[in-house]
Amino acid sequence: MRAWIRPILLIPVIATLPAGCDPAFNPTGEPLNPFCDLPSIALDGVARTMTYDIAPLGSLTKGQVLRLRVDGADVSAVLILAEDPDDAEQGLLAGGGPPNTAFDYRVQRDGRYFVFAFFDASAAAADRIATLSAEPGPADYRPPAQQIVQVLFEEGYLTNPGLVDPESFTAEEIAVLADLSGPVREGIIDRLRTIFAGTPIEIQTADDPLPDNVYSTVTLRAERRLAGADDTFDTAIPPLLAEHAECQDIVVFGEVLSSGSQIDAGNRNLSDAAVVYVGSFQGRGANCRSAATNSVNTMVLGLAHTAAHEIGHLVGLYHVSLTDIMNRSPTLAFQRELELGRGQVISEAGGNTQVLTTVIQDPAFYFQTAFDQ
Repeated sequence: MRAWIRPILLIPVIATLPAGCDPAFNPTGEPLNPFCDLPSIALDGVARTMTYDIAPLGSLTKGQVLRLRVDGADVSAVLILAEDPDDAEQGLLAGGGPPNTAFDYRVQRDGRYFVFAFFDASAAAADRIATLSAEPGPADYRPPAQQIVQVLFEEGYLTNPGLVDPESFTAEEIAVLADLSGPVREGIIDRLRTIFAGTPIEIQTADDPLPDNVYSTVTLRAERRLAGADDTFDTAIPPLLAEHAECQDIVVFGEVLSSGSQIDAGNRNLSDAAVVYVGSFQGRGANCRSAATNSVNTMVLGLAHTAAHEIGHLVGLYHVSLTDIMNRSPTLAFQRELELGRGQVISEAGGNTQVLTTVIQDPAFYFQTAFDQ
């Protein structure tokens, strides 16, 4: 199902179809495919009602700066999409910003671009209304060239309680985890640096000199965090032993702070923070033990993948509909290494989940277009 909102007003469009669009797709000139059939918006700063949730910005050149604003009560974020050479009915995530306020976007690669109004998944179709204005922005605006993320470990992150189940662990098991705290910490850092190698994301620890510029943090806490009824959170492992009711606690494995903040669209906040709740990885009671403590490798992969997932949110990446680090359950397959991959973005809210088939997240492309090159 396409993610376009129902047209508020249909206006016949007669225009030359851009490269990559099939002329036979739109024989009448009626705007059926916003990526191909809608004219580019005027860059005059005038707010106009969006006909679809997608609006073309036209062909833009590297170094061009636009000031954009999308207003709407149910708009959760504003995404910048670039033309996807592989499919004329979708766009590649290339940046973004907050709704209901103006923000600047600098083009990093020549191409055709679009604005996508990302509506809350729980919003009714009739309420998905937004206005868009665009105009030239300040020529000296540049996005960050790099994002530094400091990975911190709370004292006793594995044992207080961390992966310790106070109901069933023996003193010997606790001592083993205490001894493994250092190697697991080193393994997590190594894995994170491998995941983000070759990207603008630099992983640092508390042992590194403090950066001169602002930086984000991910903290691994010992806390076990139970989820509230209305919490928005990232899951990590499947439910444990369904035949045991006592094992069905819903826990939060990681999140962007403050709680419920979700995603920093377009990486607008370079000093934001996230947390991994290590205590949530271990069940409570002998019947509810997870595989999280089966080996050092399992501990490292589970915690590192969750930390990498939250770092992805800190820099503007969304959940995707495939098994990789940005899947909503990043450690579903935590006994093998996961990567950052190309996938369709998912919209979630209030128990509603929708695959946005028109929005493709390719982290490698996003890092080239959302960061200064």
